[in-house]
Amino acid sequence: MDKAVDNMEAIIFAAGSGPETGPDKTTAVDKNGAIKLVDAAKKKGFERFVMLSSVGSDNPEQAQEEMHHYLEAKHDADEHLKQAGLHTRLSGRLL
Repeated sequence: MDKAVDNMEAIIFAAGSGPETGPDKTTAVDKNGAIKLVDAAKKKGFERFVMLSSVGSDNPEQAQEEMHHYLEAKHDADEHLKQAGLHTRLSGRLL
């Protein structure tokens, strides 16, 4: 992942596993992929990181059953970004 962010000045994470994938792909992309990218950005000293999250990711336990895993994955990635200490934008809110 470190090599993927070489020569960049900012990161915008707007990936999503999509509606046709299972929980394993959702975890791999929406949670673990985002977390790995946040970690790479922090390691490289990035100052800007934008995370396109999802409505409802702040409270995934309130989601309908079919959305719960997706929103939980987004929530975990969002929380990891908040704790990373980068100047961030998450769901259009400055953190």
